[in-house]
Amino acid sequence: MKFRSVMDRLVAAVGRGVVIPWYAQRFRKFERRLQRLRDIQQQMLFERVHRFRDTRFGRDHRFGEIHSVGDFRRNVPIGDYSQFAPYIDAVARGDLAALIPPNDRLLRFTTTTGTTGVPKLNPVTEIWMREYTQATDLWNIKLILDHPEVVGRKILHLTGTWDMGTTQAGWPISMVSALASRQSHPMVRQFFAVPFEVSAIPDPIAKYYTILRLSVAQNIGVIIAIAPGTVLRLAEIGNTEAQTLIRDLHDGTLSSRFEIPGAIRERLQPVVGRSERPCARRLEQIISQSGHLYPRDYWPHPVIGCWLGGTAGMQSRKLPDYFGNSPLRDLGLVSSEGRHTIPVHDHDTLGILAGTTNYYEFIPLDERGSARPEALEAHELEVDRDYSLVMTTSSGYFRYEIGDIVRCRGYVGEAPLLEFLQKMGRCSDLEGEKLTEHQVAQAVHEAATSLGVHAGNVTAVPCRPAGGKPRYVLLADHNDFPDAARATQFLIEVDSRLAQANFLYRGARHAQVLAPLQLRLLSEGAWNEYALTVQRQRGTGDAQYKHPALVSDSKLLENLGVSAVIDMPQRIGHSAA
Repeated sequence: MKFRSVMDRLVAAVGRGVVIPWYAQRFRKFERRLQRLRDIQQQMLFERVHRFRDTRFGRDHRFGEIHSVGDFRRNVPIGDYSQFAPYIDAVARGDLAALIPPNDRLLRFTTTTGTTGVPKLNPVTEIWMREYTQATDLWNIKLILDHPEVVGRKILHLTGTWDMGTTQAGWPISMVSALASRQSHPMVRQFFAVPFEVSAIPDPIAKYYTILRLSVAQNIGVIIAIAPGTVLRLAEIGNTEAQTLIRDLHDGTLSSRFEIPGAIRERLQPVVGRSERPCARRLEQIISQSGHLYPRDYWPHPVIGCWLGGTAGMQSRKLPDYFGNSPLRDLGLVSSEGRHTIPVHDHDTLGILAGTTNYYEFIPLDERGSARPEALEAHELEVDRDYSLVMTTSSGYFRYEIGDIVRCRGYVGEAPLLEFLQKMGRCSDLEGEKLTEHQVAQAVHEAATSLGVHAGNVTAVPCRPAGGKPRYVLLADHNDFPDAARATQFLIEVDSRLAQANFLYRGARHAQVLAPLQLRLLSEGAWNEYALTVQRQRGTGDAQYKHPALVSDSKLLENLGVSAVIDMPQRIGHSAA
């Protein structure tokens, strides 16, 4: 322990003296490029058009005739994944000329998390990977510039699955988080706290336990995960399995109680076989003093990088309960198709558009669905207006509307500062109210904050009961509310905030066509079982699971165990004014 502590200090000193100045120079260069982003964006667009002109997609869309942004928009319609699926499927079968330029090389595929229920394949080429890494590096650089104290400390990267199978032609498929981790610079990888193989443990509880067994004795400086729920689950399992963890650390073992494939156990044996008795004693002291085992007591406040914005980021509000005053840095708008924003401040959901690596257009949200929606370039956005993001990347996507709604909050040079709101289509419409997932998540968060309760996983479900008025049912964990009075007040608060955010909901409640909210408290483990079911259906693992704030399918109400039902008091609806 003493030797490793000395080495950590030596590495940190060298890093701060060499790496920090170099990083500062790189980030200043990025900031200078933002001042002329309009020109950079157009240069990037035409370079991609030229490079892809001999692919079948390029020929089908007459790329050889494109000499202006107007030509590009006339020849290439804005589309969803279905526009690219025939070309991607052809590549997956081995016909690379369908979408891969001759001067690039296909490496593998990534797959989406299947938000719509159907995972999609995304080609990964050398050029795309280089550009994705450049954008990720900028996020990493700014984090280290703001937190130089993490240099030399370990990185805990919670990733998705590396081996997701192969395509018909044998091309490997991975989750993008696993790919990004493995593509990290070798100098960075030596600071990873756990080996890559751990992400292949199928059982999520066994995986999180193994991660803690390997990392709890290390000096963790940064934790990176896509979803905050992943980080919370890690902390919860550490507390639940505290005694087993202490025993394994003391004995130099990895409990046989957890389902871990034999090959992975064998690979980890040299590490887990070392006894960590000083760490075990320290954890015992923590439990005896506090009655629990939370990361805030055994790790020195690592920086946590995960989603803070949108509906998936709502769970990040619970991170301080387990991690104390650890700085939180939003991971940004990241998808399997690319990294789209770069947040640069702690506890802030705004991100600079990654306009130096991808070309972007934006459709004003109020124009979606029109015959010819107006597409705007990055420098043309209006502050406080909402847009649907459209991207053009080096993986073969041209004018791909990925279904992400963002709000422009300002500018850095010519680059917009964007706030991610929610995915397109997350909306419910029982009586014309068009309630969005973002509105639900925000109302729940504000109500919980106002009442001082920790409403972690709350999901609204539209319900049309036989013989009764339609209503929204809120599903929550039974541990979130100390008593029925507080739960009732929570319903009233949520209802009030929904009425403030959505005048159509307010009108429907005022007209009493929507019944008051109902709260159903779920039995212990119900949400975990639901999450496991969704992960199995999508086949994308647990690392990028996003708990929904709104589920439009009322069948969910039939499939979860309920321990208590609380109705909001019947009262006159909200004023329609």
